[in-house]
Amino acid sequence: MAKHGARLFFALFFTLLTVFITPASFADTLVVSGTIYTGDDANSKVEAVVIKEGRFTFVGDLATAQSKAGKDHRHIALGAATAYPGFIESHGHLSSLGEAITNLDLNSVDSYQTIVGMVADAAAKASPGQVIKGRGWHQSKWSKEPSVTVDGFPTHRSLSEVSPNNPVFLGHANGHTALVNQAAMDALNLNYNTPTPEGGVIVKDAKGDPTGILHENAIDLAYPLIALSKESSMAAILAAQAHAFQWGITNFHDAGAGSTDIEAQRALDESKQLKLRVYTMVSAQDEALTEYWLARPPLIADDNSRLTIRSFKAVMDGALGSRTAWLHQPYTDDPGTSGVQTFDENRLVDIMNRSNTHGWQINTHAIGDKANTVVLDAIDKASLTERDHRSRIEHSQHLVPSDIERFSRLGVIASIQAIHMSSDRPWAIDRLGKERIESGAYIWRDLLNAGVHIANGTDVPVEPINPIANFYASVARKTLKGLPEGGFESDQKLSREETLKSMTLWNAYAAFEEAEVGSISVGKRADMTITDQNLMTVDEAGILATKPIMTIVGGEVVFSSM
Repeated sequence: MAKHGARLFFALFFTLLTVFITPASFADTLVVSGTIYTGDDANSKVEAVVIKEGRFTFVGDLATAQSKAGKDHRHIALGAATAYPGFIESHGHLSSLGEAITNLDLNSVDSYQTIVGMVADAAAKASPGQVIKGRGWHQSKWSKEPSVTVDGFPTHRSLSEVSPNNPVFLGHANGHTALVNQAAMDALNLNYNTPTPEGGVIVKDAKGDPTGILHENAIDLAYPLIALSKESSMAAILAAQAHAFQWGITNFHDAGAGSTDIEAQRALDESKQLKLRVYTMVSAQDEALTEYWLARPPLIADDNSRLTIRSFKAVMDGALGSRTAWLHQPYTDDPGTSGVQTFDENRLVDIMNRSNTHGWQINTHAIGDKANTVVLDAIDKASLTERDHRSRIEHSQHLVPSDIERFSRLGVIASIQAIHMSSDRPWAIDRLGKERIESGAYIWRDLLNAGVHIANGTDVPVEPINPIANFYASVARKTLKGLPEGGFESDQKLSREETLKSMTLWNAYAAFEEAEVGSISVGKRADMTITDQNLMTVDEAGILATKPIMTIVGGEVVFSSM
């Protein structure tokens, strides 16, 4: 984005933010009354809460709440609406969400030709040399295959024809693959002589020429084209914040931030523009950044801050959609590959051991069963279990059954994204086959029964941030079109009570924040999400029609459509 465009974008979303957050939205004492699910087993459902100085000071009946609030207070009567603890996004990508809002949205596109048309339109409006960016395409969800493919993926040719003067970067929905055009490859000096980075794949045609498809660490080759400045990152974060508030999100775990994003987050926090609670995982892919933070204590939010930097995020493999998730056995639909390892396990053990000095949390992306096994091996080798380490495996998507017990024994948190099951399960069976799908994929109930702690997020912008869709996927195990009847592997469903906790209190625990947020309890920070229907009682088909209508963070109404 050009500097002028970045300034305009920043100004726009700062203005939007001030619409959501005004002095009128704050009261010294706030009473909320109606149907309120607390997430606290000792007092699970109440009719009123009192909020003072950003914390819950009373949770119980309305009459007592009014007496404790005093005369001068603001009263929000919910009526038919329902309140819950603030929804916590346990695994998302904050600045990427902000970028996705303004770049080409390819999530619902059903063909490569449609994408080519969208790029052509963007190129016609762009200045020469301006990078055209988009995200969200997924070849397994297209209604028809492109006329020319290599390894099941489209090539750059059509994009290059419609955008000869503008580099194009289109991120796959899974974030582990990208498609670039010839102008981008020329700008990057990417050609048949370019060596393949370790842990990456440059897909080439029969002549040895790059097709434009980059997998895993090869995407880093395009970094000079897509890197954000601190200012543009700040603008993206503010855009993401406003979007998150509209969906009832009060707390966001940023799964893998680089140095620029961290600088932007700190600047926004210091200037009090960061209203969303952000729990940042430092990208362990950046060795210099890792060394910097490992030598220091974590940064923990207090009453004057909304930013916590307390964990590292490593990436051990890729994703099923690009066949880069690392498997013990080859892919069913491509026996020539078992995926890609993208992180050295010895380096992971070293980071884990060194994390003990200042008590850092280590969270590792692992989708394939081999990747999960290797991460568990690393945790077992490291000396983490001597403390409350709360190591997380981000995704924990496909497991060998024998590893479930190790999750429990080693105290590892399974950080799942239920919505991935809803969107991926129809085609994932082709990747893994029926036996592996049924025995080891999306096995949430088996994990819970083994005593494993679960966190539940969306992986936005890989999936929409919509917590309602994630709730539905958790309890129904169906696509968002309601298929199949009875759900996929229905014995692995979560109950509504479990699902609510997996999006609130359990996510707070996964960030060492259960004493501060995650339930509506006296003394905790006053974060609440309010929906127009009762998610705990509405019929299953009606869940997806439910909408967040108010978001409260620290007693402040940051979004309202009531």
